[in-house]
Amino acid sequence: MSGPFDGCRFPFRACGDDVTIYELVRVLDPEAIDVGTHVIVDDFVFLAGGLGTTIGSWVHIASFVSISGGGRLVVEDFAGIATGVRIVTGTDLMDGSGLTGPTIPGDLRSVRRGTIHIGRHVVIGANAVVLPDVTIGEGAIVGAGAVVTKSLEPWTINVGQPARPVGDRPSAEVLAREVTVRARDGA
Repeated sequence: MSGPFDGCRFPFRACGDDVTIYELVRVLDPEAIDVGTHVIVDDFVFLAGGLGTTIGSWVHIASFVSISGGGRLVVEDFAGIATGVRIVTGTDLMDGSGLTGPTIPGDLRSVRRGTIHIGRHVVIGANAVVLPDVTIGEGAIVGAGAVVTKSLEPWTINVGQPARPVGDRPSAEVLAREVTVRARDGA
């Protein structure tokens, strides 16, 4: 793809084919970001590379998503991140061990930077929040408005604040369709 929305116009560490990143996306530290193939990032997304960000293939990041905090993020293939989601890979600690905020010199702050791992076929619903040091297992669903404070098991449906499992998601049909998509793409 070439043109104004060619995602590889950013100086990413790696960028696959068929990457669409719309005009009004803000990217910080692109040299710390790897992007797979068949990726769409909608307008009004804030994407910070932090200590390293990997976005797999067949991933959609909807409008008004923010990925921030300065930690690490892995988003595996076929994941979907709905509008308004906040993925926070690092945050100031509010326990009194340091001052808070980016205007404070680093040696006087107490910051927790972590890793978030979003598995294959995960769907994160609108306005959910994902906090540092969690893994969202393959195929898990995070409901709209949920707050993910701990790791979620694969193929579960999770809702609430904090997010908790309320059911299971069948995997057979989803995984069968993945095979079809990969075969059609020659992957």
